[in-house]
Amino acid sequence: MPRSIRQIEWKRASDDAYTDITEAVEEGTLSATAHPDDTVDRPKGYSVRLTLRPGSTALAEALQEALLDMDPARVRVRLDGVDEPIRDLPVSVSKVPHLGTQNTAELGVPPEGHDQLHDHF
Repeated sequence: MPRSIRQIEWKRASDDAYTDITEAVEEGTLSATAHPDDTVDRPKGYSVRLTLRPGSTALAEALQEALLDMDPARVRVRLDGVDEPIRDLPVSVSKVPHLGTQNTAELGVPPEGHDQLHDHF
């Protein structure tokens, strides 16, 4: 079950500070992928899906540039219904938006970030 994102900040590995990108995002969700082995109690993986607003060119370009980064970007996420934010979650860009034709970006959470998310799913 996807969890709605109330607020999101991000920074590339090369950045010093986080940037609040909430206003550039029309809809955001954090979701878990079920593990194919029914005996495993944890999801196989997690992803952040962001639908960008049509005028979010700067964020779309930043995501495109981050696609080739060797080190993961980081996000701070506030989920609907959760008091504490998820901080410094590593993510890598796996799908970039093409504004006007496909406004959705996807960020995958590498295994080192999974422990931060297990309690929310």
